[in-house]
Amino acid sequence: MQKIALIDIDNTLWDFASVLYEEIIRVNPRIPQPEYWHKWDFWIDYLEAKTFYEIINRIHLKQDSFGVYPDAGEFLKNLKNSGYKLIIASHREEESRVSTVKWLIKHRLPFDELHLCSDKTVLFCNCHIVVDDSPHILQKAQNNGIMASGLEFPWNKGNGFRLFKNLSEILQHLNLLNLI
Repeated sequence: MQKIALIDIDNTLWDFASVLYEEIIRVNPRIPQPEYWHKWDFWIDYLEAKTFYEIINRIHLKQDSFGVYPDAGEFLKNLKNSGYKLIIASHREEESRVSTVKWLIKHRLPFDELHLCSDKTVLFCNCHIVVDDSPHILQKAQNNGIMASGLEFPWNKGNGFRLFKNLSEILQHLNLLNLI
């Protein structure tokens, strides 16, 4: 059975929070900067849900115009070279698929499958590694006995997960655990 790594996109392979902040302050200038987003649903006191998700969808529709974290390609290549099937998963609307695929290809980010779905946990079957920034996804992965990790942000700190400053550190951690 092939090993599977489930990898998030936003705030895992690129700096989504900064772009989101720039878009949100146009709607509500009172929203705090990302370093003060100490809870997952930080936006709830500042925006209607419909507005928030419309902003996110607009960003995803122009995904191919954004960059990646400097170590994103190397991170994915190392997982791939270690025998992992790479499933890139994101909570996105299906209409953003073309822009997302163009972005992955443009930045030479290897992947075997791209899943755009509202519930990534349906992909946990036979999964060995989950890398995500959502404390909810990380908790569910951990509860399922899956190695769960991600980049450290104010919204996921202090939840008992192994969080790191960059993807290279996650790779080193996986190496120490003999997972790569």
